Amino acid sequence: MAILAAQVLLMAMAIAWCVQLVAIAIHGRVCFGEPHAVVLYGEIAAVVLVAIFAAVVFMVQLRRLMEKRRSDDGRPDRST
Repeated sequence: MAILAAQVLLMAMAIAWCVQLVAIAIHGRVCFGEPHAVVLYGEIAAVVLVAIFAAVVFMVQLRRLMEKRRSDDGRPDRST
């Protein structure tokens, strides 16, 4: 489930980045303003949580990959 969520977040971030770049291409710049401090800090907190989630998923996947490689090293090569 975490991998699916990570992929969805990755796609959402890619779409958001694409929208930003298209806006820059059309208007020459992008400026955002958030007059409500609660909304601004809520958005900042959400971005931090997404970044933490992405880092945790990355570390879990890296650990699994390393464990798989260690277990594969002990097996004899069957290709010969």
